[in-house]
Amino acid sequence: MNRSALTQNPSIEGKPSSDELNTILKLQSQVLEKVVQDTTPEQIFDDICRFIEQAVPNCVASIMLFNPGRTHLDVVCAPSIPDEAINLLNGLVPGEGAGSCGTSVFLSKPVYVINTGDDERWEQLRHIATQFGIKACWSYPIRIDANQVSGSIAISSFKPREPSSFHAQLLEAASNIIGIVLKRLDSQKHIANTENLLQNITKAMPGVVYQYRLTTQQQQEFTYLGPGIEQISGISAEDATNDFGLFWKQVHPEDQAALWSSIIHTSQHSLPWSHEFRVYHRNGELRWIRGSSLPELKELDGSQLWNGVLLDITPEKATIEQLRLAGIAFSSTNEGIMIADKNNKIIDINRAYQNICGYSREEIVGLSPSLFKSDRHSKEFYQAIWNDLEHKKHWQGEIWNRRKNGEVVPHWVNINAVYDPISKALTHYVSVVADISNIKASEAKLSHIAHHDALTNLPNRLLFSAHLDHALTHRNPDEKIAMLHLDLDRFKHINDTLGHSYGDQLLLQVTERLTKTLDPRDTIARIGGDEFAILVEELEHAADASAIADKIVDAMEQPFVLNGNDYFTTASIGIALAPDHGDDIDTLSKNADISLNQAKDLGRNNYAFFQPELSESVEEWIKLEPQLRKALLEKQFTLFYQPQMDSTGNNIVGAEALIRWIHPELGIVPPNQFLSIAEEIGLMNKIGDWVLEEAFSQLSTWRQSGLTDFRLAINLASDQITKQNLPEKISSLLTTYDIPPDMVELEILETFLLEHEKESTQTFKELRELGINLALDDFGTGYSSLSYLKQLPINKVKIDQSLVRDIPEDPNDEAIAKAVILLGHTLDLKVCAEGVETSEQRAFLELEKCDQLQGYLFSKPIDKAAFTEFLKVQNRLFPQ
Repeated sequence: MNRSALTQNPSIEGKPSSDELNTILKLQSQVLEKVVQDTTPEQIFDDICRFIEQAVPNCVASIMLFNPGRTHLDVVCAPSIPDEAINLLNGLVPGEGAGSCGTSVFLSKPVYVINTGDDERWEQLRHIATQFGIKACWSYPIRIDANQVSGSIAISSFKPREPSSFHAQLLEAASNIIGIVLKRLDSQKHIANTENLLQNITKAMPGVVYQYRLTTQQQQEFTYLGPGIEQISGISAEDATNDFGLFWKQVHPEDQAALWSSIIHTSQHSLPWSHEFRVYHRNGELRWIRGSSLPELKELDGSQLWNGVLLDITPEKATIEQLRLAGIAFSSTNEGIMIADKNNKIIDINRAYQNICGYSREEIVGLSPSLFKSDRHSKEFYQAIWNDLEHKKHWQGEIWNRRKNGEVVPHWVNINAVYDPISKALTHYVSVVADISNIKASEAKLSHIAHHDALTNLPNRLLFSAHLDHALTHRNPDEKIAMLHLDLDRFKHINDTLGHSYGDQLLLQVTERLTKTLDPRDTIARIGGDEFAILVEELEHAADASAIADKIVDAMEQPFVLNGNDYFTTASIGIALAPDHGDDIDTLSKNADISLNQAKDLGRNNYAFFQPELSESVEEWIKLEPQLRKALLEKQFTLFYQPQMDSTGNNIVGAEALIRWIHPELGIVPPNQFLSIAEEIGLMNKIGDWVLEEAFSQLSTWRQSGLTDFRLAINLASDQITKQNLPEKISSLLTTYDIPPDMVELEILETFLLEHEKESTQTFKELRELGINLALDDFGTGYSSLSYLKQLPINKVKIDQSLVRDIPEDPNDEAIAKAVILLGHTLDLKVCAEGVETSEQRAFLELEKCDQLQGYLFSKPIDKAAFTEFLKVQNRLFPQ
């Protein structure tokens, strides 16, 4: 639309009347008073519109302002215009033909439309004028400043009419007032934004922004204090501002004097202030604070102001302390520390590293650590270190390094690659080094101790097993390996009789003798008290092992000189061959041990090769062990009784109680098949106690049935004699079952006395004092029978059945039997012959006046019911 075609404003003549001027002044005074009272812009705009509507009858007033983007106008106040009209007017784009308000804003001058129906300035809004009956509309632009129009204020009439000078000046006055309100509003927003910005800056700043005043009377106060003070001290900014003393009380008592002195000094000279001091937080934590500020010009009353910041430097102090301690640790630690740059050039070492490498700091700074390389490691070893540092940023391990003097020593090294935390770029390498020469030496010593016998310095069982395993693993198919298990015969006698020092001397001489006898390539180990193991490799035939065993047996037969006297001990040797008798450590060791027992059973001072049937016997033992324990719990044992007859063989004078195992599957198991197992696994005490209890109980039953002049023989196990108070046990049983002691006879094996004569003598004497009879079983098979008969309180000896079996065919057995009977009678001892099975044996023994006979000729061992019948036949029990 051509601006020249627009309808022109009417010419306004005259001046407002005095009443009209007073009305305008009244509007100005009322609204300006509201402005001073900080009334909201919305309320002021409403008051202006309503004032105009009262001052100009039959019209409505409205105010339109630009939106924030200044793209269009919106109605911000129109108390008397319907909402529907307001909604249609909102979004008005200023321009020619955009109504009175849009055109006024566009042209930046007043627009007075007398008739909206034909005025081109209402061309775009005529439908709104028609709809809501707007016939005339006068609009005046609103300015914040001379160059910027912010909107318009309008008076709309419901009939065509021209404005008067009063109307024009009223609109102008209202426009100016609105401009003032908008400008004030902009200023307030600007101030608020500025304050908000300052607050945000204050909050974002590290520490606490503050303003501090020191009066001429040296009174302290905060005139401003940021909210961060609460985090430092636990006191709110408001409380600290109202009462400075609250903050001062939190200052560490030791720091208050110096803090005050620094404040006074800077105040007197108007200097910038900076000081570090400690403050207690109300939760008890102690914080380090650094205060700094700049002074302002002194106020008229002489007070001094400072503007500054309080910073919490507790973490900084901790870091400084850590650095100080790190420096102390770096210089004083016993471990060497080397720092190299990213190019692996040494930049620093500590004193310990100088001691370790032999170089001074000045000698090696700037050089490469390759200076310490020895010839102990390959290129691949060092490349592996660099690979770990590149991919894992760490490496640790053992390195042999060369010292300045050329000595190559082991070091334990930890190397870390150090990276910048921000750029992630490599900056340094830090190596921590410990000289482990002493540790290596100690390890070697400990390894030797762990693998060698302390007395003989021979390999122990652990090292021997390792050698044996290596030999078995690397054995050629056409070669044999021999393991010899050697045990010294009767070593215990020498050790116990002469003392452990003599025993140790003997073991050392045995070691020396074995070392001289065997090839240096053979392995000799001490694997027990008097047990040795020998490993011989690269044998072609079993006979080679026999030859070696013969040499050892011959060497051991020579006397050993202990403290100037000759002593003798021989060797029993068990031999197992690989692969014949096993091809692993456990099997070969087990079979060598089994063969050693066979060598002992063959009479000692010899050797024996492993025999598979021996292993089967051992395996049978292993199977029986858990069943034997079960038998004791389930009372599977019973006693059988074999009669002992007088010299004629016609009258019973006693019996021997013999234990039997009634196995639920195997039936009756004789004692020679399980007692040795029971002794090895420690059950003989319990089994022996059961035998005594059962025997005394049965003897009591027979005695109550009239049995007299009868003696029940009970065999003793070695553990019963040596490991419990046997006299006390027997005494208790005699009392419990009311048995005369003369009816009880305890049998002791001659082989037991061979090893336990001294420790058992007192026990036998106490038993004799109780009235118990003692019999020496298997007499004639031991080594020192005459000394036992002389020294021990024995009542009876029993001729072993091996000396009776061949009578009368073997004259030697007859001669021995005669001698034993004569010897016994000479010493006033009863003599009992075991194993009498023929009438010829009976006749011979009766002729030689043997006191008692025992054997299958009279009865085999029978259970208690059968033996009771036997006693009845002998007329020894009351008739029923």
